[in-house]
Amino acid sequence: MKTNLNHSWRFAKGRIAIAEHSPIRNYETVMIPHCVTMFPAQYLNEKDYQGEYTYQLIFDSKDPLPVKILRFEGVMLQFDLYLNGKSLGHYISGYLPVEIDVSDALLPKSNILTVYVDGREDPSIPPFGKVVDYLTFAGIYREVSLLSYPSIYIKDIFVRASASGDVVVKASLSEDSHVTYRVYDREDNLVLETDEERFHISNVHPWSIIDPYLYRLEAVVGNVVESKFFGFRDVSFTPQGFFLNGKRLPLIGLNRHQTFPYFGPAAPKSLQEEDALLLKQSGINVVRTSHYPQSEHFLDACDRLGLLVIDEIPGWQFIGNDPIWVNNCIDFTKRMILKERSHTCLIAYGLRIDESDDNDELYSKIQEQKTFLDPSRQSIGVRNFKDSHCLEDVYGYNDFSCGPLDHGVDPSKEIKGAKGKPILITESNGHMFPTKSFDETTKRAEHAYRHARVLNDVLSDSGYCGAITWCAFDYNTHKDFGSNDHICHHGVYDIFRNPKFAAYFFKSQGKAPVLDVGTSMLPGDYNAAHFPAFYAFTNGDYVDVYKNNRKVGRFYPDTKSFPNLPHPPILIDDIIGDLFDEPNISEEDGKKIVAAFNYCAQNGFENIRLRDKLLMARFMAKYHFSFPDVYQLYTKYIQSWGEGSTLWRFEAFRNEKKIATVLRGPSTDFHLDVSLTRDTLVNWETYDCLSLHIFKKDQYGTTMPYASDPVIVETEGPIEVYGPKLFSLYGGASTIYLRSLPVKSPQEATVKITCMGETLERHFIVKNAE
Repeated sequence: MKTNLNHSWRFAKGRIAIAEHSPIRNYETVMIPHCVTMFPAQYLNEKDYQGEYTYQLIFDSKDPLPVKILRFEGVMLQFDLYLNGKSLGHYISGYLPVEIDVSDALLPKSNILTVYVDGREDPSIPPFGKVVDYLTFAGIYREVSLLSYPSIYIKDIFVRASASGDVVVKASLSEDSHVTYRVYDREDNLVLETDEERFHISNVHPWSIIDPYLYRLEAVVGNVVESKFFGFRDVSFTPQGFFLNGKRLPLIGLNRHQTFPYFGPAAPKSLQEEDALLLKQSGINVVRTSHYPQSEHFLDACDRLGLLVIDEIPGWQFIGNDPIWVNNCIDFTKRMILKERSHTCLIAYGLRIDESDDNDELYSKIQEQKTFLDPSRQSIGVRNFKDSHCLEDVYGYNDFSCGPLDHGVDPSKEIKGAKGKPILITESNGHMFPTKSFDETTKRAEHAYRHARVLNDVLSDSGYCGAITWCAFDYNTHKDFGSNDHICHHGVYDIFRNPKFAAYFFKSQGKAPVLDVGTSMLPGDYNAAHFPAFYAFTNGDYVDVYKNNRKVGRFYPDTKSFPNLPHPPILIDDIIGDLFDEPNISEEDGKKIVAAFNYCAQNGFENIRLRDKLLMARFMAKYHFSFPDVYQLYTKYIQSWGEGSTLWRFEAFRNEKKIATVLRGPSTDFHLDVSLTRDTLVNWETYDCLSLHIFKKDQYGTTMPYASDPVIVETEGPIEVYGPKLFSLYGGASTIYLRSLPVKSPQEATVKITCMGETLERHFIVKNAE
C-alpha cells in the first residue's frame, strides 16, 4: 500500500532543533514538490538556496501491515531524518531516491516527521567540487510516500524484453519466496502466467518510436502485487550506426535540463509529462538527461510516447580526488541504474562525468557496476576531446567546432579515441552561439541555421550514430557561466518553453505539418533596410510565396546545402520572381535584372557587384535607361516600407495539399493569444500543475519578439499561480504555471490575464483522481 505524503508540510528556514521531537510554530505550509524559495526568472542569486532548512510533517499511520518504508524521490542535496524524536540517519539524495525503513519508529497517530535539508554545495558530493554550469535548487523537490508491506514483499523488479519475445525478469524480495509473473497486453488481456524468470511470448507487438506499445508485468507474492510496464524492443549502438529493432535509426536529439523558471526542478508529474510531450513533438527521437538522473514521471512519459533516452550520472567536468567523492560517484551510478533499468525508452547509460578527464580507475569501477546490475545495455561516456580512453561501449563526443557558418561538426574519422567503437555527438552549438528569444531576427535565424548545419554534417557521416545537440531549453546557471541575466540562452526553446526559430527547424524534421520562416520581412529589422535571403523551416515538399496576393514563386528544399536532412530548410533568395513584368524588357534580360536586384536587396544597392554594374550599363544602353530609371525600377520591385508596405504569404504543400500558412507584414493590430495544454487539473499524489503559454501577436498571428509589456494574473477558485502574479512578457511571450489546490469534489476555477488593457479569461475544472 502506498500513502502519499505531499500535503501540509511545515517549512522554515534554518535548522530548528525543537523540530526533532515537537511541532514547530513559526512556519509556512507547503506542498511537495517544493523549492525552498521562489526565484525571479532572471538575475537570481544561487546563494539564496544554499542553506539549511527544516521540513516537518505530522501524520497518522493506521495501516496494520508490519513493514513501513519511507521513500523520498528527490531531496537536494542531503538531509538528516528524525521520526518522533528518533534519529534515522543522514542521507544523500540529490537526483536519486532514498528509502528508509521506519517500521520500528512509526506510531499509529500524530507522527512527527522532521527532515533537515542541507542544500549547500558540498565538494564531497558530485556534481560539486569545482564549478558547475547549472543550478541545484534546494528542497524536497520530488514526491514523498510511505510504503506499507507484509513481512515478505517485493523490493524491486527488473524486466527486459527483446523484440523476438524473450523476457528476463528479476524480482528482489525481502525474503525468499515463490513469485508468479503475469503479462498483460495494452488492452489488459492476460498474455502469459508463469513461475519462470526467463520465458518467451510469441507474436509480440514490438515497441518503437512510432508505436510505443507497452505491456504490463505483474509480480505476485502472496497478496502483494507489484506492476511494471515494459516494451519488447532491441537497441544497439554499432560503428555502422544506431539500430532499433534491427533497423538503422539516425539519432536526432536534444539535451534536457530539468529546471523551470521560478521554482527550479520542483515540478510535479504533469509538468514532467509536458516536457516529454513537447520534446516528442519537436521532431526529435532521443533526449539526453544532462547531467544527472531525472524524474521517473519524465521517463515514464518517454516510455509511453516513444522518446528514446540516454541518462547520465551526476557531474560536470570535475573528478574529485577525495575517496568520499569517488565513493559517492560510484554509489550514484549504482542507484541510477537500479532506478532506471526497467525503462524501455532507456537505450544507454551515461557513465562518465560530462567532459571530465580520463580516469581509468574510476571509470573501470563504474563499468563494473553496470555489468553487474544490467549487462543488457550499452554504456556511453561523454567527453569534449577526441583522443580519450574509452572504457564505455559508445564514444560520446561534444563537438563545438561549429564556428564558421559552413561547418557543423568535424569528421568522425578524426575521433581517434573511439578506436572502432560507435560514436555519438552528444553536444554541439550551445554556448558557441547563445541566442535569446528577443534577439534581432538575423541572429535568431542564424541560430536555427547552425543547428541545421550540425545535424546535416552528422547525418552525412556514416561514422556517427546521430547527434544530440545542446540544448532543449534555456536554463538558469551560476553567475560565472550565464549571460548577464544568469541564464544560459543555449536552448531551442526559451526558459519558459516557448519556441525560437531553431525549435521550428527541429519540428520540421518530424512528421507533424509545420512551417515557419526565419525572417520578419520588415526592413527595419535589417541594417540599411536590406532584405537578406532567408530559410523557411517546413516538412512540406515546397513553399509558394506571395506578395500582396501576387505569386512571387515556388521554392524547394535546399538539398544542395543540406543534402542529408530528412527535410532540408527551404532557401528563399528571390523576392521578385514572377512579379517582374516589364513588356519592354526581354524575358532573358528580365531574369538577369531580377538576379541583380535580389543581390542588391540582400547586400545593399551601394554594394552592387562589378558584374552587375556592367550588366546594368549594358541594359541602360540597350533600353535607353538613365540611372534614375534603373533605381526607380529597383524600388518598384524591392521597396517594402512607407507606401510600399507589403503583406507576404507563405504556403507549404505536401503531396499537393496545403499543410500550413504563414503571414508576415507590418504589425498594426495586437492581441493576446493563449495556448493551453489542457483545461482540467487533477490532484493525484500531490498538486497538479499546467502551463498556460501567453503571446503578444499581431493581426497575422506573428509573435512580437520585442514586446515586454506588463502582465497581471488573477485567479478564482481552487488554483493558484505557481510563480509571480505580475511579470513582463519575455520575447513577446511568457508562461503562467497554474497549480491546483485540494478539493473534495470537482470545482470550477478561473484565471484572468490582463495586459495593456486587454483581459482574457480561461476556465478550468479541478478534481481529484478517481
